[in-house]
Amino acid sequence: MKMVGTVWSVTTLMLLGVLSSNVQSQEVSSTPDPQPLPQPQPETEPSVRQNDRYHQFIASYNAMLANESMEVEEEEEEEERELDRAWLTINSTVNFEIQIWAQSDECYKCDLMLITTIPGDRASSIMVNASFPTDLRLVRVHPGGLQEQLCSFHETFREKGDYWVFVEYPAPAEATKCIFILANDPDIPELAILYVLIGLFGLAILYVIGKRLYYYARKSSGHKRNSMDLNTDHDGANSLRMSNGKGHNDDPENATKGEGEEPKKKTRLRSLDTFRGFTLMLMIFVNYGGGGYWFFEHAPWNGVHVADLVFPWFVFIMGASMNFSFKSMFNKGWSVPRITWRIVYRSAKIFVVGFVLATHHYVADLPTVRVMGVLQRLALTYLISSLIHFCCSRKFDSHQDRKWAPVRDILLYLPEWLANLAILGIHLGIIYGLPVPGCPTGYVGPGGLSEGGVAANCTGGATQYVDAVILGEEHMYRWPTPMVIYQTTIPFDPEGILGTLNCVFLCFLGIQFGRIVLLYQEHKQRIIRFIVWAVVLGALGALLTKCSQNEGWIPANKNIWSLSYSLITGAFAYVLLSAMYVVVDVWGIWHGQPFIYMGMNSIVIYFCHSAFYKQFPVSWVVGEEHWKLLLLCTWSTAVWVMFGYWLFYKKIFIAL
Repeated sequence: MKMVGTVWSVTTLMLLGVLSSNVQSQEVSSTPDPQPLPQPQPETEPSVRQNDRYHQFIASYNAMLANESMEVEEEEEEEERELDRAWLTINSTVNFEIQIWAQSDECYKCDLMLITTIPGDRASSIMVNASFPTDLRLVRVHPGGLQEQLCSFHETFREKGDYWVFVEYPAPAEATKCIFILANDPDIPELAILYVLIGLFGLAILYVIGKRLYYYARKSSGHKRNSMDLNTDHDGANSLRMSNGKGHNDDPENATKGEGEEPKKKTRLRSLDTFRGFTLMLMIFVNYGGGGYWFFEHAPWNGVHVADLVFPWFVFIMGASMNFSFKSMFNKGWSVPRITWRIVYRSAKIFVVGFVLATHHYVADLPTVRVMGVLQRLALTYLISSLIHFCCSRKFDSHQDRKWAPVRDILLYLPEWLANLAILGIHLGIIYGLPVPGCPTGYVGPGGLSEGGVAANCTGGATQYVDAVILGEEHMYRWPTPMVIYQTTIPFDPEGILGTLNCVFLCFLGIQFGRIVLLYQEHKQRIIRFIVWAVVLGALGALLTKCSQNEGWIPANKNIWSLSYSLITGAFAYVLLSAMYVVVDVWGIWHGQPFIYMGMNSIVIYFCHSAFYKQFPVSWVVGEEHWKLLLLCTWSTAVWVMFGYWLFYKKIFIAL
């Protein structure tokens, strides 16, 4: 949008949101008496009406601008092409300056901020962010500093919307009128997601049809079907002896085999590989930007967006897999020192790989290099959880005929439960009881603008403080998610040390899933327990959050890895994994493609996607539009799906 003879004030309001209503006009009047600027309060919806006079003015004004020539700086052009932006034009016919105050609803307990000052008797434009609802207020400042609120709006701006506010002052004795209009009808950017999903579904149908035709053609020509075995047990992990609902998984014959002997062939738990591959694909998708949609990114502080589900699901899967890997080692007769060394060595390998990947995109500066990261936290979680599980695990299920057998997955493992609950208690005690210099005890907010800035340098409270003491702020993440919305200034590591304790508890919830599979042989027994755990965890998470983003006792928060966050993401994991278990392992109507290909080589695909993040033909520069970014993101993800298929086809399985 190009303005001639107007004052342009391009200011980015960090106000994130989704969609609003169609073309609309709102008339708001204020009292003529000066009043102090109030804090945001619930207000009644202003009247909505169409006004042809204002629309005619906008049309003639835009036509005039189209006929004028004007040089636009490159920075302004780039600003216009940004995603999730809308234009707001203030057309003032009053003879005094107007201040614009605004704040995003996403900024919890944040005061309104002065965005800009609009001169009187002219039109001026600002750029606003179009994601979450915005509290917008127009204020007149009288001599002596007394503020009078002229009008206010609570709006969710639409991307590429052309919004106008007409401020009129008909006579000194009359109230100032504000007319709010959406002058155009912008497209719905989320429709691109629907089109891509339809396209992918169509490709899947074509693939199934083509595969069937190829199979029948080979069969009719007398060739044998060259199918790939999805039941391959390449490393002993995620595997068990699947049955028709009866029998036992604990085979004494296999348990007595020597270290060099392999147990009998087992059927791999394909649903676990499928869920791992699905989670990995989702992680790659959001890492490539998710099409630029805000809901595919991490939540600024409290709340759970799509990207916030990925990491906890990996932790859950790691816990579920732990049961099968330990059972495989027990069946092979591994000694205690050998198992302990494997745990420590594998943890060290994962940590080192994560540290190396963290320095891939820039020249490593060791005095300021970030220590923690996704794989580093996974390594520490695996180390602690594995040692606890190893000390408390049992080689055989020898209590199947007891009266309390239906709950033996809990009673037989009370020491492991107590150890993990103790770790959970330590985490809660530290974040809510540790005194932090200069911060309220128990503060877990984002700091910055929140709560009027009283805890501006207290982002994360004890979580940030512990990491700063152990790691040093120079070795922590410098671009945390609350930086934009809350304008925080101190480093905060979302994969820090203290949050790892609660991560261990989530891993234990995954261990419980795998334990159910090993101890209970009938599919019905397993599925009932999966559902019960999903309901219990979800109910506890809802209770702690009070079904609210910010008002609960313990809000769901990925940055500090809160208890409610572990419970909610664990409940989602139980729901999805149990559904895949039914469809893939019980009914057998789906073999998990294409997710299973990625799930059986998750580490190598994660490493390669991080190492070749911006290289062609995986990724390249496209225009700043949602549909273009979404198509590129889908392509980039598909590349790694095809890479996983190639590894599977070549029977290459790499694990740390």
